[in-house]
Amino acid sequence: HEIKLVAENGVVKYVPDRIDAEVGDVVKFRFFAAAHSATQSTFDTPCTPLQHGFDTDLIPNPNNVESAEFERLFHVKDKKPTWFYCKQPNKNHCGQGMVFGINPNGKMDEFIQRAKDQNGALVDAPPPPTDTAPPPATATVVVSGGFNPDGSNNLQFTPPFLPTVKKGEKVVFDFRKLNHTLTESTFWNPCVKKFGTDIDTDFQNFNPDDVPLKTPATVEFTSDKPRFFYCKQANGTPNGHCSNGMVFAVNVNDYTFQAFQRNAQATLPRIKGRSPL
Repeated sequence: HEIKLVAENGVVKYVPDRIDAEVGDVVKFRFFAAAHSATQSTFDTPCTPLQHGFDTDLIPNPNNVESAEFERLFHVKDKKPTWFYCKQPNKNHCGQGMVFGINPNGKMDEFIQRAKDQNGALVDAPPPPTDTAPPPATATVVVSGGFNPDGSNNLQFTPPFLPTVKKGEKVVFDFRKLNHTLTESTFWNPCVKKFGTDIDTDFQNFNPDDVPLKTPATVEFTSDKPRFFYCKQANGTPNGHCSNGMVFAVNVNDYTFQAFQRNAQATLPRIKGRSPL
């Protein structure tokens, strides 16, 4: 079973939005522009993730590249109805009816309507103002860059590290073109999300127009200890931003940061393919 997650003519949707499947069948989700997810939920609450359920996270593919890098597999374990939605918060895709069902038993149309009823008000919610100053902060870090035609890149946090950030101080992260994250990791595993961390912006700060402070994120640090971060865009692929050196740290010196960045650049890709970003 092949399912496409797309945005066509202003409509976000799964194509098809429902299937009947047997135990042991494999459902292949194929992700297209701009950034969608296949997130398992329940019939009663279509737009709320099921605890410990299947979740691909948001997978951006603005150039509609067709490759295994932008595919995820779901294995059907039983014949019970299984429900999914897209968790993209920008214009709330679930509230627009971007949901999917496996073995919906004739209840798919009701599931779609429930999604619209519960989250439809968020579709046209006004975005936060972009012409107001960010909250007081210790520093502003610009998160930007991409790949050049010759294969080089300018992926970077600017500045790449802050030597002193005290407990209670805030840092504003200004996300610029095209789509990046701030995700906490560790010194020895730079490109792996730190277990239990609550610092992960995911791909919610999409800024294709490169407007300064259009989609900032403010992080308040809770200790004076060293903290390490990376961008998880295309993580695990040859063009993963982290393995190409896009990392950041606080409460470190230049020597420690350079060692951290080398650890990131030594991370081997797990998935074949190329990211368009």
